[in-house]
Amino acid sequence: MHHRKIKGKDKYVFKRYNSIYRQAFKKERVRLYDGLGHENVAIEHVGSTAVPGLGGKNILDIIVGLKKGKRLAIKKKIQKLGYDFVGTAGSRRRLFFVRDSRYRHKSIRIHLHLVKFGGEEWRQKIAFRDYLIEHRDAVLEYESVKKIAVKEAKGNKERYLKAKEKFINSITKKALKNYNTVSQRFLHKAQ
Repeated sequence: MHHRKIKGKDKYVFKRYNSIYRQAFKKERVRLYDGLGHENVAIEHVGSTAVPGLGGKNILDIIVGLKKGKRLAIKKKIQKLGYDFVGTAGSRRRLFFVRDSRYRHKSIRIHLHLVKFGGEEWRQKIAFRDYLIEHRDAVLEYESVKKIAVKEAKGNKERYLKAKEKFINSITKKALKNYNTVSQRFLHKAQ
């Protein structure tokens, strides 16, 4: 299945929360650990689908934190697991991959972010997720921001990201203050 366009999957839309993504993550996490090795990486579910009740684009975001080994070797293993590397969508600190999958007869778009375990990108994404899980009022506010962003963006990625930027930066700043206590609890529970 080609990852560029899934029928019925438009970019920059808002859809209600669906727990199928949390279930699909659990299955994909096992597959990734089998292919990459528990000792080499830490794997977490991030993004909107990782926060119970939070609607969004309905994309399964997975962050893979590289603990040991060479990034290039892990990149190749990720590609062997069926992920397409998208060089134009990453950064120096984050390699970005896409995979389309099926789970319980539903098409699932997966975005995989390969980062340094414990590095800035890792801490930001985990802290942001954990903050939203702990603060229902922030989830409701973020849903509102997302709905406005979808309307303003009209399918344009830059406008969509810009419309969410102020909220994300604000929450991330608050979340990082709690990172060491809150996220460690979640990480130990998930492992």
